[in-house]
Amino acid sequence: MDLAMEITGATRDDALAIADIHLAARAHYVVRLHTDDETRSWFASIVGNRPSAWWLARQGGRVVGYMLIDGEHLDHLYVHPEAQGSGVGSALLHKARSLSPRRIALVTFQRNVSARTFYEKHGFRPLRFTAGENEEGEPDVHYLWEAKD
Repeated sequence: MDLAMEITGATRDDALAIADIHLAARAHYVVRLHTDDETRSWFASIVGNRPSAWWLARQGGRVVGYMLIDGEHLDHLYVHPEAQGSGVGSALLHKARSLSPRRIALVTFQRNVSARTFYEKHGFRPLRFTAGENEEGEPDVHYLWEAKD
């Protein structure tokens, strides 16, 4: 059964669902620096502070993905592993482009080949590769998408 997808603004009440997606999506490719409880606490403290920047994808009432966009910077875009490949990431990216229609910058881990393939399929181009300018110390890729005139 194909469930309709809805993209909505997130509230503080969505923090636990967002944290759970974050943990599940990163479980197999990133060194864990924080416990699950620390991660949930961090999300509880920040989700809802800027409600227009946090967005959720829901299917059948269940949160299956989220993103955080701040101006032209897409800081988070995560889809629950069970929902990956079903259009959730594309729907969130479509929303991001409606909020920032000229350009979007983002960073992802080099080893996250599925994310890199997804972004490149959607017109993002790699700008630079680093040895890991992030909390995890993971090598990453800086991407940019610009609207075609």
